[in-house]
Amino acid sequence: MNALANLEQHLAAIVSGSDDAIITKSLDGVITSWNPGAERLFGYSAEEAIGQPITILFPAERLDEEAGFIARLRKGERIAHFETVRKRKDGSLVPISLTVSPVCDREGKVVGASKIARDISLQRKAEERQQLLLSEMRHRVSNSFAVASGLLSIAARHADNIDEFVSDMRQRFQTLAAVHSRAVDEPSGAKPEGTNLVHLFSSVLEPFVGDIPALMEVPELNVDPAAITPLSLVIFELATNAVKYGGLSAAGGGISIRAAQHGNRLVIRWEESFITEANSDKVSHSGFGTRMIQSTVTSSLRGTFARELHSKGMRAILDLDLTAVTGTSSNSVGDKEETSSCAKQSKIAVNAEGSSKDSRMNS
Repeated sequence: MNALANLEQHLAAIVSGSDDAIITKSLDGVITSWNPGAERLFGYSAEEAIGQPITILFPAERLDEEAGFIARLRKGERIAHFETVRKRKDGSLVPISLTVSPVCDREGKVVGASKIARDISLQRKAEERQQLLLSEMRHRVSNSFAVASGLLSIAARHADNIDEFVSDMRQRFQTLAAVHSRAVDEPSGAKPEGTNLVHLFSSVLEPFVGDIPALMEVPELNVDPAAITPLSLVIFELATNAVKYGGLSAAGGGISIRAAQHGNRLVIRWEESFITEANSDKVSHSGFGTRMIQSTVTSSLRGTFARELHSKGMRAILDLDLTAVTGTSSNSVGDKEETSSCAKQSKIAVNAEGSSKDSRMNS
């Protein structure tokens, strides 16, 4: 008798100390026991739960599960690792893994059921994050192939020989890879380093500039990681065209980039100095590069792109959604109506060696 009492005491200690919710109920669905794990998971004390119908834990759309459990238990079946959702005392829902076993009397007749419920909220969140990461990876890989295909088309169209083609593509991919590394999460889960508008422009432009003047007056706005790649592609394509035909060509007189915040818009003015008569046909041609810029600006940056030739060169205007660029609303970064009124500006000239001279302009 002492051995039986000791065994019962031992089993009671296991049930009491379990992190899982362990509940027993009668076949008519009334709760008959309730351990501390059930109190922590569902919020009811033992005094509140015992004697209540088990359906107090069921969301309305899950009530039919109980009838199915009872039918299977009467047959002596055990239900293992059934994933479902239950309702806490405060009305919040919790995903659980449920094991239901029949409880029999001395004659072997099923008289009730024992339920073990485990909170799987963290598991569900991990699964959702995994699916999100897989979807993002699939999307990024697909985009990378599309970008590579587009860049190959551009380079092949302009290269005079294989060596030039290979060099051009290597430079493009290295530049995009360096900028892209600031936009993606590390495998460890660390957030991307990110960048600001000044650094983004200077990083992409450095391989193109050489000893031709390149002036930038842009606010030091942080660029949202999701906007880094599309902005880089746009800058890269404009710089490529400038090297081939415009302000960064051998006959060009340089480029200037000025950006200003206007309410919830970021307006970037890209200007090139060159003789339009000799290059007008090529510069004005609306080919793949122009279509790529327009598509990228519209779909990823919620903006517009316009370009026009004039007697001394070319002007392009990008009117972008500030939130799409920075990830924050205009109120978070402060409204500014003109470039000169920005609280902090960077004026950068990139020299032939690729280093940057940086001077601050304060209003």
